[in-house]
Amino acid sequence: MQLTEVSIFGLRSVVLVFKHRDSPLRFVLMPVVHMGRPDYYRLLSERLARCQLIVAEMYDGPSSTGLAYVTALRLTRQYRGGPLVHQNIDYEALGVPTVWPDGRILEGRRRRLPLAGWIDLALLVPYLTITMAVGGRDMLMRQNFEISDISEPRMRWALMNRLMLEERDRDLVATVQRIHTERRHEQIDVAVIYGAAHLPAVVRALAGGLGYRPQRGGEWLLAIDF
Repeated sequence: MQLTEVSIFGLRSVVLVFKHRDSPLRFVLMPVVHMGRPDYYRLLSERLARCQLIVAEMYDGPSSTGLAYVTALRLTRQYRGGPLVHQNIDYEALGVPTVWPDGRILEGRRRRLPLAGWIDLALLVPYLTITMAVGGRDMLMRQNFEISDISEPRMRWALMNRLMLEERDRDLVATVQRIHTERRHEQIDVAVIYGAAHLPAVVRALAGGLGYRPQRGGEWLLAIDF
């Protein structure tokens, strides 16, 4: 089951609805790319607003990874294909209750980039700027952006892989399982919007022990056009 796909035309992500034969609760999976076209995030926000509960990544603020990519694109003047922006969905403005498996930053600072985000920027921007200066915008096509339900994303360093993927995947899956247990008799849509690398674990949990199945005909959204 493909969650994101790359072609000569660009990078797309899918919106998948998972249903259970014995429960009215539905999970709406939104594997997200942390940088993309402005209308990509507008469409995601519209779909989130139609749900009754949101499970979201990190905190209510901008993606440091997406901001690093966009900053490098601007520094190297990679304009072909139209403007790209970093993910910055205002969950509070959606008016939908939101659960943060990763935890959230202090009240009053929801929309600010935390210290860890600034560290990400300091480390990523120089590397990405050099890479794009050499390879141009086409280097995006060479990134590991294609994710399916059987993907096993890995980071370069074992410690980062454990902290950024494995532990966070466990927290995310535990949250999904808890929502199923507590609210399985409610007729609600629960959106799960996370970086695409985290969604294979959720798909396997839903289709495995929880007994959910995806509806046919997921909706594809264009994130980046090459």
